[in-house]
Amino acid sequence: PGGPTPDGSFGSDPGAREDYNYLSTKRVTDVARQVIRQYYGRPAKYSYFKGCSNGGREGLQMAQRYPEYFNGIIAGAPAFNLTNAAMAEAWNTMQLAAVSPQLTEALTKADLELLASKVLEKCDALDGHKDGLIFNVEACRFDPTTLPLPEAKIKAIQNIQAGPKNSQGKRLYSEWPWDSGVAADGWRIWMTGIGNTLSTNVRIFPSFFNGLALPGATPPVDIFHFDFDAIPARIAHAATEINATSTDYTRYRARHGKLILYTGVSDPVFSPLDLIRYYKQIPHDFARLFLSPGMCHCQGGRGLDDFDTLITMQRWVEKGETPERLLAAGRAFPGRTRPLCAYPKIPRYNGKGDPESA
Repeated sequence: PGGPTPDGSFGSDPGAREDYNYLSTKRVTDVARQVIRQYYGRPAKYSYFKGCSNGGREGLQMAQRYPEYFNGIIAGAPAFNLTNAAMAEAWNTMQLAAVSPQLTEALTKADLELLASKVLEKCDALDGHKDGLIFNVEACRFDPTTLPLPEAKIKAIQNIQAGPKNSQGKRLYSEWPWDSGVAADGWRIWMTGIGNTLSTNVRIFPSFFNGLALPGATPPVDIFHFDFDAIPARIAHAATEINATSTDYTRYRARHGKLILYTGVSDPVFSPLDLIRYYKQIPHDFARLFLSPGMCHCQGGRGLDDFDTLITMQRWVEKGETPERLLAAGRAFPGRTRPLCAYPKIPRYNGKGDPESA
């Protein structure tokens, strides 16, 4: 934090790109295995991987490409569809810039607080209990035209939620769920920026697109003037190495490997609906997905972001205890615990006992 933003120039080296895309975790693990064997005189009995964001993508790459390395992989908010999500970064930034070149004014904190409160008002009780958390994510339908905001701001909200499209209306990435964490710092820092700090999308986009997806592109790709018709085809080849969208886990499952996926429903970087769609395409005998409402990217937000996936994974691998829920807490709701149920189940209060204690 506070350091210079990487410029992505290492992407000019094909070997460095290969490391970033999928090979570095294997190489680091090879060294770690040697160190463990040398120090303890025997190999590790079990191996686990845990990562979030790009780390989550790396975990999925390992399961897909090198399935013999880990017994259990925990992938949080995985950047598995990274090139398409990067196009969404440009789309979202351009929608905001159409309202105001100062993105913090395009959708102010007050605007987003209003949006969050109205979404909660509409959808909080869909899980049977009004508690500031929307567990019934896929049932939440909200019409932003009901907000007392200028038409330009409403249009920006609609377009962001719908996800990027080309001029022919072809979807380039996922739509987004309505949730309560949009006014949290963890959402705003990525989308609009906070104070004098530029949005994370604006800061990291050039290094990824011009360093990795299209190394040395001339002219460089500009997040404020992105061509949604031409660029998708140009990055198609890079996407085959960067993205971890394969649904073939045959070799990983044959070794009894396990996979835990999780994400915050208010994640502004990678759409939870894209992850749900992906999860529906893979077998569930070896995988579980957990959604945390109100949580932003990997942590924070207005939800319950404190839950132990590592112990859960160990029990699944070593004791055969298939996880059907995670017990979650968080600073946004002091003293509260809730179960995060394995998708597609959601927790429902039965009217008995303390609703603040799971």
